[in-house]
Amino acid sequence: MMKTAVAFLLALLVVVSAIGGAAAQTAPAPYAQKLVDQALAKHPEVVIIAMHVAPPHQKDYVIIASNIGRIGKRADEDDMRVIETGKSNLEINKAGNHFEVELVLQDQSGKTIGAAGIVFNYKPGDDKAKFEKTAEQIRDEWKAQIPNKDSLFQPAK
Repeated sequence: MMKTAVAFLLALLVVVSAIGGAAAQTAPAPYAQKLVDQALAKHPEVVIIAMHVAPPHQKDYVIIASNIGRIGKRADEDDMRVIETGKSNLEINKAGNHFEVELVLQDQSGKTIGAAGIVFNYKPGDDKAKFEKTAEQIRDEWKAQIPNKDSLFQPAK
């Protein structure tokens, strides 16, 4: 009976710690989420924003803040290409209803810390250059507010 109780408690402890660890990894980064929320409030023409950054002590780039959830989702090939080359990716999605701008995300010193995906509703004839300019404005506003990558994971002020 005692062995069964101990085994049960150990199993319960493993489950609880696994749940706690998963929750910590899937929670949005507080300051990063504040930046996303502020950009969305300032730019109502933006429909989706996602920040892809490698959390401290991790090598994989994941979504750390967004307005669509998916926190913890690994960066895809397009995200990584932007991070690795520093070149923006501009495209109309497969459905043809969104224009996606993916840009390199930098801190105040100009160090690349990730990628930002900024998406707009789109219909044929819309001014793609205007969308790109708005996305660049958001990125530049963020750069001025990000002292370093780790600051994105600090409590929002």
